[in-house]
Amino acid sequence: MQKYYALLSGLHPTLPKAELESLIEVTNSNAKIIYDFDGISIIEGYLDAENIVKRSGYIKEMGYLFGIYEDIDYQDIVKKLKEYDIKEARVKGFRYKGFSSYINIPNLEIGLSRELDKNGINANPRSNTIIRILITESVIIVGLLISTQENSYKERVKNRPFKRPGQIDQQLSRVMVNLSRLKDNSIFLDPFCGTGSLALEACSLNASLSICMDLDINMVKGSLLNMKSYNCCKSYLIARHDAVKMPLKDESIDSLSTDPPYGRSTSTKKRGYHVLIKSFLEEGLRIMKKGSYLVYAGPSYEKPYTIARDLGYKIIGIHDMFVHNSLNRQIVVIRKT
Repeated sequence: MQKYYALLSGLHPTLPKAELESLIEVTNSNAKIIYDFDGISIIEGYLDAENIVKRSGYIKEMGYLFGIYEDIDYQDIVKKLKEYDIKEARVKGFRYKGFSSYINIPNLEIGLSRELDKNGINANPRSNTIIRILITESVIIVGLLISTQENSYKERVKNRPFKRPGQIDQQLSRVMVNLSRLKDNSIFLDPFCGTGSLALEACSLNASLSICMDLDINMVKGSLLNMKSYNCCKSYLIARHDAVKMPLKDESIDSLSTDPPYGRSTSTKKRGYHVLIKSFLEEGLRIMKKGSYLVYAGPSYEKPYTIARDLGYKIIGIHDMFVHNSLNRQIVVIRKT
């Protein structure tokens, strides 16, 4: 079985791994995570690493795993390289969050480069073939780079004409859509779409139809401006509707991700967060296909996951994150059984 490494973002302690797990599932990969170091996951099986990294928000890179060492074994690495029929390569090291500062990365890069040259592999500093030396938790992880994240979502931030305080950032939007297991050519829904961040990411991830709804007419108009500013959708629908009673057919939605109103800069139209989300999730039981995933957020003090649990959804993941001094956000991943 092939082994891979995935270098994850340090922006959140649990969301990057959860996104990796969801993308392994979405891409129909025959693989599973077998071990986790801080910032690096080890995967066994067969997967489409390029597609996973391209889709991701919090996965920085992926590659083939050569080995995990306490003391680097240059000969073992050279042997692995010859198995891949590598003729030249560039060695590039990285330390995750300052771990194991006593390990000198430049010395490792020089040492491995010299060993490559001695064994007939050209250590070319301009080569597109990159051997990665990753340092974390007192171990040295060595692999052959397959793909690095392009951060394409950042371009959509620049082009958006409509923005509002408190809107979810584009990188987290990408992650939340991935957590909803959106597949190619499927139907996505954000029923509290605000400025349209999540619907825009669904478009970029090849949804056949991206539906964006909001009760606030200003948000509907703004989302339409944003969608038009970045022409990436096969088809989209932006409309003013209440999320607790949507004009959608039963079991018509493949994937749902949303950031409902809460906090100081938003309004629940006097219904209260708990009442609003309970009604929305009851509607979700009607419109979502069996086995589909929903992702939603809320203030941690409301314990948003309990609302879905009490309605019979399966809880897949709960992720708390700091927003500012008066708000911690909880992102809940659930599945309709």
